Parts: sequence; C-alpha cells; structure tokens
Amino acid sequence: MGAEFDMKLPLANSVMKEVDLRGIFRYANDYPTAIEMVRSRRVNVKPLITHHFTLEDAIKAFETHIKKEGDPIKIMIHTNPNWKPT
Repeated sequence: MGAEFDMKLPLANSVMKEVDLRGIFRYANDYPTAIEMVRSRRVNVKPLITHHFTLEDAIKAFETHIKKEGDPIKIMIHTNPNWKPT
C-alpha cells in the first residue's frame, strides 16, 4: 500500500472540538490522477454540482442537503463575495 511514515498531530484541539479524523489507505494514488482528469477536462464534473450558494446562504445550503431538496448531488458554497450565478 502507501509509504510508511510517522506523523505527529496535535490532537488536543481535535478532541476538545470533537473533530472526526479520517484516513484512507486505499485509492490514495488515485487522487492526483482524478485531479488531472478534471483539470484536463477529460471528466466533466459540472453536472454533479447541482446547487450553488453564497457564503451568506450557507445555512440554506446545509438545510438543502439535510432535507434533500431538489435532489442534491454536490452543493457548492462560494466564498468569493463577487460570485454570481451563471
């Protein structure tokens, strides 16, 4: 599988904030390939992004996900204040 290495993580904050940490051991080498496929436009991901929200509407974005309004696949929250829907 992947390379073995030691990593030190400051877990105190994670424990206090009840953060979930997840690791992967499969498909780790597929990520760069997937990014390149999207970058080179061999794969069109635009149809997967079904909903767009501004940062100000982030709560509505989460509600849309929870309630499954409009059959969401991928919900995008745009942090750029100048973003406009196309």
